[in-house]
Amino acid sequence: MKKIVAATAAVALLATLATPAEARRWHRYHHDGFGSFVTGALFVGGIAALAGSGDKHRARAQDLAVRACTGEAEGRTGGRLLDVGHVSKEHGYFTVEGLLEGGRDAPRETFACTVRDGTIYSFRASPAAG
Repeated sequence: MKKIVAATAAVALLATLATPAEARRWHRYHHDGFGSFVTGALFVGGIAALAGSGDKHRARAQDLAVRACTGEAEGRTGGRLLDVGHVSKEHGYFTVEGLLEGGRDAPRETFACTVRDGTIYSFRASPAAG
């Protein structure tokens, strides 16, 4: 979010710097709107690029959290991952919940794991209901 705000401020500053030149051009020549179009396109494109990069970063961080938690679940329980049922993020911590297949004659287990920056802060597993 901080990157988006910084980029928006930078684009606004660039637009402000370009405005006096556009104003002079308006009075001297026929104005075709191209300069305004370019400024607007840069502004919108900059915001879209930053929003996209934030989405990619979040997706990458979420993928890492899921891998860390599912690896921990399989390692601790000896079960095999069947499903990741829910992933959420709050205050920079990802919580991953899922279902593990039990080993021979072992019941299925659910797990919940909380991770931040690759470090697991909590883990619990319990027999699955049903």
